Amino acid sequence: MKKNYFLDWLLFLCILACLVTGILLDFHLIPGGREGRAPFRNIHRYSGYLMAVAILLHLLWHRAWIAMTTRYIFKSKNEDD
Repeated sequence: MKKNYFLDWLLFLCILACLVTGILLDFHLIPGGREGRAPFRNIHRYSGYLMAVAILLHLLWHRAWIAMTTRYIFKSKNEDD
């Protein structure tokens, strides 16, 4: 339970960092030219990498629930036909 809480916060912070830096970079809202944008590109890049790892962990930790729910959904659809 505790690991899910911290993982959810990590995912939220990574998504927020990617979103904010992506908007700033895309709309050219950062002054200073190429040198001014470099730290934001790094934050954007590495928060994306960290988010990918966190999503993988999230899926691995919930694989039993995913499998059970998938079986339930497809079993229910087959019975209705």
